[in-house]
Amino acid sequence: MTRIDFERKLVPKEALPLLGKHILFTTPRNYAGALSKLLVERGARPIWMPTIELWPMPDYSELDQAILSLSEYSWIAFTSENGIEAFFDRLSSRGLNTGALRATKIAALDADVPALEKRGIKADVVPAESSPQGIIDELVRLGVHNGRILLPVPEVIGMKEPYVVPQFTESLANIGMAVHRVPAYQTIAVTEGFSLEKRLLLGSKVDLVTFTSSAEIFSLLLLLGNEDKVLEGVPVACLGRFTAKTANEAGLRVDILPERYAFCDLLEAIEAHFRTWTSFGILFRNSSAT
Repeated sequence: MTRIDFERKLVPKEALPLLGKHILFTTPRNYAGALSKLLVERGARPIWMPTIELWPMPDYSELDQAILSLSEYSWIAFTSENGIEAFFDRLSSRGLNTGALRATKIAALDADVPALEKRGIKADVVPAESSPQGIIDELVRLGVHNGRILLPVPEVIGMKEPYVVPQFTESLANIGMAVHRVPAYQTIAVTEGFSLEKRLLLGSKVDLVTFTSSAEIFSLLLLLGNEDKVLEGVPVACLGRFTAKTANEAGLRVDILPERYAFCDLLEAIEAHFRTWTSFGILFRNSSAT
């Protein structure tokens, strides 16, 4: 398959793999621009319905105290770029630099490593499986079974907390770690609005719904209320197997799940999905004609 340079201004429309597809995505503002750009470049018509909002904490006293006591922690485990940003913002606000981390090891997911590297930090653990469970598995492989570990994670407001962080916390404790979970930012459910987006969904005007986190799914289901059955008739794409697990447990059928946790991989999987259905349609029409 020939790769298309989507950065070009003039690309033949027949080369655009998602031409005219109405793709609803629920990604919060912090990441929506990057995903929307990829969709538009490929000819899609994105419908942005940010079902969650990510904001700084109104009170950082607990995280600040942990930062001032970094020597007491053997490890810090980051599960998101937002947690990294909040941590280093507070580190700077307390008049400290990355030298404060010299005695503390760091675990992070592959997708978040660049956020550390641009601050001059090299993660000690980057699991092959880019997930909190991957971090657990790698710690076990390395024989880590004690020590205090700091988790800068979101505080979830307005909906049920996705199981990922609580399960991560429990699993760390089960291998012998003393876990200190600290709120680093807020994940807040959007509980009203989106009348246009809901009309498009209910009117079968959406070709695909894309989720990039479990929280987005929970909040969308709250927004739809007793009309959530509409999602049963729409193909669903998920970024990350934990997001897909949440979707399945909510009764949704996940049609698209890329192997890697990155927007570019998600777009490739979405393109492959529509290519398959286009090919199937052509085959079906040809078979009917004979």
